[in-house]
Amino acid sequence: MRRVLVVSMVLFAVTLGAGIEDYLADMKSTKKQVEDFIQANFHYGSFSYPSACTLIPVNKRAALVRAVGEYTRTFVESAAFKKIYDEFREEQKPRAPELLPTMAEARKKQLAEMKAALAEQEKAAAKAPAEQKAMYKDILASLRKAVKDMENPDTSQDAEMDKYMQEANRTATEEYQKEIAEYERDYPKGDPRPLVKKRLQTFLEATKNVDYGAKLIKKNKMMVFANDEFENKDGNWKLAFRAGKEATEAARTFAQEWLKGMK
Repeated sequence: MRRVLVVSMVLFAVTLGAGIEDYLADMKSTKKQVEDFIQANFHYGSFSYPSACTLIPVNKRAALVRAVGEYTRTFVESAAFKKIYDEFREEQKPRAPELLPTMAEARKKQLAEMKAALAEQEKAAAKAPAEQKAMYKDILASLRKAVKDMENPDTSQDAEMDKYMQEANRTATEEYQKEIAEYERDYPKGDPRPLVKKRLQTFLEATKNVDYGAKLIKKNKMMVFANDEFENKDGNWKLAFRAGKEATEAARTFAQEWLKGMK
């Protein structure tokens, strides 16, 4: 028994030092696919992993997690990941609000659109068969009246409306500036570390106090937790449960070590 234990410990130590290449076959994955998982998980805060990982023997999972963790840390510190991060942050960056135009600006745009519509209808009427000419007559008359009315508008309420829109624009601009300042602080250009730190902290919070011995029962052809409290847990907690104690706790240990080493 002692000999078996010693041999097992030696094998575990050797496995623990293995790189991700040693596990790609077990994961039925490639480096590129692993990097895609890493990228998606950090970007969107998900905890997904290749489905084949659920078939990996329990005694290999902690070592695999360590290997993937080391590879992940190296990958997210690379220039390639920083480029991916910068592209992602630009895509997610708050967009400047579309400011409301003044009444005169809005009217000018509407008049131009109306004139364009009138010109299109006039062309269509000129090409229409004789039996359709009457139909276009009413349409053109209506559009011409609308254009004429727009060219001689009632501007008595413009000042009051412009004041309202100016205030709305000021509020929208201030909110946007606040959002941008917060975004630049939380996601600085060229530095994914704040995002990495946030994701690691989220993972640790989501996977704490997982009851790996929780009982499952069959209900409506599905396996659910016997304990309603567990059944109402979020998807990340359940994902940690499905991954199992060996994998999840190894991941938590690595995440804690990574966080301690971050400046």
